[in-house]
Amino acid sequence: MRRPWAPRAAACAIVVAVALLLPVGVFSAPSSSLVAVAAMWSAPGNFNPVNADSQYGWYCIRLMFSTLLEARLDNNRMQFLPELASRWEIGADRATFTFTINPRATWHDGQPVTADDVEFTVRTIADPRTKTNRGSDIAAIAGLDAKSKLAPGAALGFRVLGPKKFEVKTRTPIDPNKFLELFGANVYIIPKHILGNVPPDQLDRQAFAQRPTVGSGPFKFVQYRTDEYLELAANHDFYLAAPRVQRVFVRIIPPAAMLAGLERGEVDMTAGFNIGEVDVTDWERVKTLPQVRAASFPAPGYQYMVINWKQPFFQDKRVRQALALAINRPLMASQLFRGEAVLADSPIAPSSPYFDKQVKPWAYDPGRARALLQEAGWDANRTLLLRVPTGNVPRERSADIIQQNLAAVGVKAQVQKSDFPTLISDLYAAKYDLALVGFTAPSDPDVSSQYRTAGQYNFSFHSIAQMDQLLDAGAATPDPAKRRTIYDQFQQLFADQLPVIILYYPNARTAVAKRMVSVVTDAQGLYDFASYRWTAGSQ
Repeated sequence: MRRPWAPRAAACAIVVAVALLLPVGVFSAPSSSLVAVAAMWSAPGNFNPVNADSQYGWYCIRLMFSTLLEARLDNNRMQFLPELASRWEIGADRATFTFTINPRATWHDGQPVTADDVEFTVRTIADPRTKTNRGSDIAAIAGLDAKSKLAPGAALGFRVLGPKKFEVKTRTPIDPNKFLELFGANVYIIPKHILGNVPPDQLDRQAFAQRPTVGSGPFKFVQYRTDEYLELAANHDFYLAAPRVQRVFVRIIPPAAMLAGLERGEVDMTAGFNIGEVDVTDWERVKTLPQVRAASFPAPGYQYMVINWKQPFFQDKRVRQALALAINRPLMASQLFRGEAVLADSPIAPSSPYFDKQVKPWAYDPGRARALLQEAGWDANRTLLLRVPTGNVPRERSADIIQQNLAAVGVKAQVQKSDFPTLISDLYAAKYDLALVGFTAPSDPDVSSQYRTAGQYNFSFHSIAQMDQLLDAGAATPDPAKRRTIYDQFQQLFADQLPVIILYYPNARTAVAKRMVSVVTDAQGLYDFASYRWTAGSQ
C-alpha cells in the first residue's frame, strides 16, 4: 500500500507479561502456538477499507479484508498471487481484464463474495460523495474523470458476467502490472449486503469503520482497545486455507519498547517498514537475539519535507533549491540511521527498476543556499512553521537538524509537533509552511497521486504543467521501455523543480520471532503477507 505514514505517540510505554483479563491499559497475550503478537508504533484512526487514514489502519485492514490479488516483489519483479480472484485474464488490447472470484470466497457472516460486491466497491470509491483515498487505484477504469469519479450518466468500465465473474475496461491500454498492482492488489472489497444502503457521504462515519465485523480476510474482528491493541480471531472458513494461528493481537507500542518486547518473547513480529520497526539505536542488539530473525532491506518508502506552494515565497524554485542545499541530509543518513538509509531526489525508489541513477541528490552546501536565498530576496525576518508528527524518533530528530540547518542560512523555523491525524487534516487545510511526512510508494512508477496537479496526496498544492504532462504520458503508456524513458524525464524535472524535498529512504529494520514460520514481507515491506499461512511454535 502506498499511503502516507507517520506514527503518533502511543499510549503503552512498556511491555508487561500478565494474564489476558486485565484492566484497560495493560496488555498481555498468552504464549502459545495458537497466538501471534504483531507490534506497530501508532494506533489506527479507523478500519475503513476505502478510507483508512494511515498505513497503520491498512496494516490491520489487510488482515480482515481481501483484495483480488496479492502482490509480491521478487528481485525487482512484481509477481501476483490469487486472493479473492482465483483466475484473471489480460486481453490482447491491454485494456480488458477479466476476473473470476474464488468459488469458496465468503464474508465472515457466511454470505458469498460476488462480482456485485466488487462493482459496489468500485462505484463507492468512484462516487463523488464518498470520502476515500482509493481513487488513484481505480483511476484507469473507463468512465472515470481526472479525479477518479463517475460523472452522472457516464458508463463505468465494469461489467458483471456472472455471480463470480466480471470484466473491467480501462480508458486506454495500460501496463498490465500497473493495473494489477493498483486495482488488483490495493482495492479492498467491501460487503454490499452490509453497506449497500449506507449513503456514500455517511460511510466514513459508520460504526463499521471502527468495528468491521464482516470482512472476507483470514482473521475476524474481535475487539479494539483504543491506543492499546486490536484483537483478531481466525476465520476457519477462509477460502484459501484456515489460518494456522488462531488469535492475532496487533499491539500499539513506541519504538523504545520494541526491543524489550522482542527480548521477552512478548512480540512475535514487528509490523514492518515505517509502521513498526526496531529503533536504529537498538538494531545491533536485536541482531544478536537468538530467538529472533532480524532483516534489513531497501524499502519503497521515504521521508520528505512538504513545501506549501500556497505561500507566494515558495513559488520561486531558487528558494526550494536553497532549502535542499541547506539541509544536511548526509548527516541524517549517517547519524540518525547509522548507514541504514540512502539519499535520492526522486519519489521513485532506488530499489525500483524505474529509478534514474543519473539524477544525483542536491549536495549539502550552506554557502550556495545563502546565495540563492539572497538572489530570491528572502525576508530574513520571516518565521516558517515546520509541522512534525510525533512517534517516529528519527523523524523528530531530523526536524531538529532541519531547524538548525535553516537557521544557519538565515531561515527561521518554528517546530510544532502534533499527532498524525491532526497533521494530515492541517496539511489538507494548508495550515503549515513546511511539514515532515512519509510515503510508501507503489512498485509501479506512477506517482500522480502525489505530484500531479490536484493529486490526492499533493499536500504541497503545486502545479507544474510539464510534470503533469509527463505523469499523464507515463500512466497512459503500456510499454515498459517507453515508460522508463518518460519517468527518467520526470525524475530529472522533479530534481530541478523540487515540489517537495525528499530527505532519505530508510531501510526496513524488521524482526520476527524464530518460532513464527511462513512469515515473509510483501511488496511494501510489511510482515503480514500470506498471514493465513503463519505458524507459531513454542520458543
